[in-house]
Amino acid sequence: MFDSYTSPITIHYRPRNRNTYITITHNGEVCIRTPIKDEKRIRMILRERESWIRSKISVIASATMTYHTLGETIRFRGECLPITQFLNLSERLKKAKNTIDIEKYYHHFYKNEALLTLPSRVSHYARKMNLHPKEIRFKKMRRRWGSCSSEGIVTLNTMMMQLSYEHIDYIIVHELAHLRHMNHSRDFHALVRSILENERELRKELKRTQMMH
Repeated sequence: MFDSYTSPITIHYRPRNRNTYITITHNGEVCIRTPIKDEKRIRMILRERESWIRSKISVIASATMTYHTLGETIRFRGECLPITQFLNLSERLKKAKNTIDIEKYYHHFYKNEALLTLPSRVSHYARKMNLHPKEIRFKKMRRRWGSCSSEGIVTLNTMMMQLSYEHIDYIIVHELAHLRHMNHSRDFHALVRSILENERELRKELKRTQMMH
């Protein structure tokens, strides 16, 4: 189906979809959800997205094969990257006297990135869902990626900057959905799925993702 490509490909025909969606599972499988039945057109779409697909698979492969080393690498936006790619953080780590200092600098980095990145993404989905939190808070949490209180306060874990944008968006949409459904009912999941069609896959992947402190 995909020239010079060995990873498994699964095609789900979805006539109600307006667009074709391509996702890569944690084990490198290419999943296509499309209203298109024409195999030639699907081949063309795959060829056009080949660079992106290979990049995603490479990231997944490196994430499973490469271990994060505190002070040498960093988990950032779904990848394990050399700390040298982040000059300010790298310079700070040179001054660290112990592991506590190193972790403190990592957390400071994640918090700054969260404050720069997350507010605009929250605003985007809040408008799209017409669900607006009373307040948005950002803090480091040890066990949860996010939370939503009955008072309408959404709290997001700054450590979520370790995750890919897909998983970050899922957490945001998940917590905003709690503004309407303070549970995990079918209606809740249906609301999340109306915004993120692959919410089931994202939810499963996130459950398997270990938060690094």
